[in-house]
Amino acid sequence: MSYEEYKKNKHPTPYWFSVQFGTRFLYYFGEEHSYDPSNIQWIEEKKIWLEFIKRSKLSKRIVFVEGGRRPVEQTQTDSILNHGGMGFITFLAHKEKISTFSPEPDSRWSRQLLQKQFSRKHIQYYYFARTVHQWSRKQNPKPRFEEYINEYLMQDKYESKWNGFDFSLENMKKIHKDIFGEDFNHSNTEFFAAIVTPVDLTTVINKVARANSKIRNEYIVQEIQKYIIEGYSIFVQYGCSHAVIQEPLIRSLKL
Repeated sequence: MSYEEYKKNKHPTPYWFSVQFGTRFLYYFGEEHSYDPSNIQWIEEKKIWLEFIKRSKLSKRIVFVEGGRRPVEQTQTDSILNHGGMGFITFLAHKEKISTFSPEPDSRWSRQLLQKQFSRKHIQYYYFARTVHQWSRKQNPKPRFEEYINEYLMQDKYESKWNGFDFSLENMKKIHKDIFGEDFNHSNTEFFAAIVTPVDLTTVINKVARANSKIRNEYIVQEIQKYIIEGYSIFVQYGCSHAVIQEPLIRSLKL
């Protein structure tokens, strides 16, 4: 589904669907990204998860999580506080002795594709802004911003292999002012939510977000197809927009 179609179609959040491929099942839970253990979507998800467990008992099973694998926490509450919905589904999968996998394209490869359309400073600022937005959704105890963001900036430096590029927080603030003409304010939650969405194309960062989302969506569906062909039933957990946009292609897969 294109983002233009996505904007026209109303859909609930969270959004989920299931597809049967012979003896294998795909359940896709598109969450509202949240670190709040009291969010009622976790109650809905647990019901859907139990349905998946019941229907897929005769096949191999795996859980796909967004943005990298998460560690297993001791409690459901800690899982959500520390890792959001991806922590929650990891916790549930561990109880059933089901492995998790993150079907994300290699960051360096994604950056190489993005460089065909955008400058390095715009690409890196997008990754940075996405992390700022992620930090803003964290619940108490909220990590210190500088410590949280610097850890991810060093990860970006390592994964990108962009020798000579300045990944410092000070440079991100400078790029921010160059793009938006105002001083950086990490507490401006609504601003960062607006610029990292791929749905609207208000700024150049939104355009990077859409291009990156297209790369990811295509890669994720390829991984879904590969694992189903290999005989797996899959429970997928990603953000709501991924579920809605990928659904038509997933339903049309010929296996």
